[in-house]
Amino acid sequence: MDVLETCIYAEDLEAARAFYEGVLGLPCFQYRPPRHAFFRAGRGVFLVFNPRVTEKEAELPPHGARGSVHVAFRVEEEDLPLWAKRLEAAGHPVWWAEWPRGRSLYTRDPAGNLVELAPAAIWGL
Repeated sequence: MDVLETCIYAEDLEAARAFYEGVLGLPCFQYRPPRHAFFRAGRGVFLVFNPRVTEKEAELPPHGARGSVHVAFRVEEEDLPLWAKRLEAAGHPVWWAEWPRGRSLYTRDPAGNLVELAPAAIWGL
């Protein structure tokens, strides 16, 4: 079983799209403001919903979140320094974490969500 989709919430979809597509390079395949922006992420999809809209929907179970959530994207360990430079050049500070099986880096997206870039080895994958 794989993760098919995961989502976060952000009210400013333009800023979210600029970060996830423009900085991280995830292809946006559906952009429907003010509701959502959908991105390809490997074999799955990464969804950004505006909770002000999705909390009020009647056709789907209402969903949304407030506050910072966490998402991690798999990258190669040798690419982490390049990602750090790219994020910092785009104005996103980076924090490093050391794990028993490697290291990862963290940043925040424009909505304040915690975004981690990590090699699969930190989980033994």
